[in-house]
Amino acid sequence: MKKFNRLYAIIMTLALSLTVLSGCGSTEANDSVTTEAETAAVVEEAVETASDEGETASESEDSAAEEASDDAAAEDSDEIKHITLTVTYKDGHSDDFAIDTSAEFLKEAIENDVELGGQESDYGFYIESVNGETADYSADSAYWAIYVNDEYGMYGVDSQPVADGDSFALIYTIG
Repeated sequence: MKKFNRLYAIIMTLALSLTVLSGCGSTEANDSVTTEAETAAVVEEAVETASDEGETASESEDSAAEEASDDAAAEDSDEIKHITLTVTYKDGHSDDFAIDTSAEFLKEAIENDVELGGQESDYGFYIESVNGETADYSADSAYWAIYVNDEYGMYGVDSQPVADGDSFALIYTIG
C-alpha cells in the first residue's frame, strides 16, 4: 500500500509539472498545447505499461515526460505564424514587413527581412543598428525600442516570443 501511495504521488506530481510546463510561454490557448487531460492519460498509460513490463516508476515517468514533450515540440515547430514588423528610423520614415515564420522568438523571425547589428550581453542581444542605422546611446541616449502589439516590449529581441497575428515595431528612440 505504501508503494502504491508513493507511486501515485509521483505520478500526480509529474502530471501537474507537465501541465504547468506545457502552458509556459503561450499567450493564447491552442491545439498544440498539451492539456492536463492529455498529460494525465499519457502518464497513466505509461504507468500501466510499466506495471505490465516490470519497469520502475521512475523509468515510466521519464518516458512519459519525454513522449509528451516530444509531441508538443513537434506540433509547435511546424506552426507557421503570420506577423507584421514596422521599423521606424530616426528621420521618422518607416518600413513595413509581413512575415511568415515558424520561429519561436522575434530575432530569428525577422533575420531574413531586417539586418540587425548589435552584440550579445549578459541580458541577451542588444540592438545597436537596424538596416544600417545606428542608435548610439552613449552619444545622444538613442536606442532601438521594441513594441509588441502597440505596447512597449518586456523582452529583448532574442527572447521576445512570437505568436500568430502579433505586430512588432522597432522604433529609433531618443531617451
